[in-house]
Amino acid sequence: MNSLLGVILSYILIYKYVAIFIITFLGAMVLPLPVNPTLLAIGAFSSQGYFNIWLALSVAVIGNILGDMTDYLAAKKYGEILIRKLKIRSLRFFRQLEEEVRRDAVGTVFTSRFAGSLGPVVNLLAGFVDVPLFRFLIPDVAGDFIEPFVILFIGYALGTYWSSFSGTLNLIAAMVATAIIMFILFKMYRRMTKRYHGME
Repeated sequence: MNSLLGVILSYILIYKYVAIFIITFLGAMVLPLPVNPTLLAIGAFSSQGYFNIWLALSVAVIGNILGDMTDYLAAKKYGEILIRKLKIRSLRFFRQLEEEVRRDAVGTVFTSRFAGSLGPVVNLLAGFVDVPLFRFLIPDVAGDFIEPFVILFIGYALGTYWSSFSGTLNLIAAMVATAIIMFILFKMYRRMTKRYHGME
């Protein structure tokens, strides 16, 4: 990942805001790119005058939102066809998952913005189960603003020491992602258990 990060940063320094948009857009869609370390570096470069941090934040937020919306709209348009072809609606777990995402779309979408690769999965699932656009978009925009804002400004504060913090950031991000996944699964388990006991 370090060599990939090096390649990305060289493109970021050459193509600046266009490269920031492309990286955040593709990272939000589905590609496993090191977006957080990249934003950390951009924050550090901003402290040295290479970037305007507010413009970098705006571009990163727009890239994230458009990447998320691409997943969501593609799944909304083609998801039902795929579900029918794969016959997964007959699976009990899928039906329960579908219901859970519908019932708590706002919380699930918002928290998944901080859970790394879980974000694109939730985008697709929200489209599959036909979560209304604004119930998806509002928490998506909020999460897509908060995450890059925090990371860019941490990088800005660290300045030239950003690279020594990059590994720690990855560890923190992995721990947060795991905690969020566990929280979502626990919430689903509690609701399913409550529903099961209510049927008795």
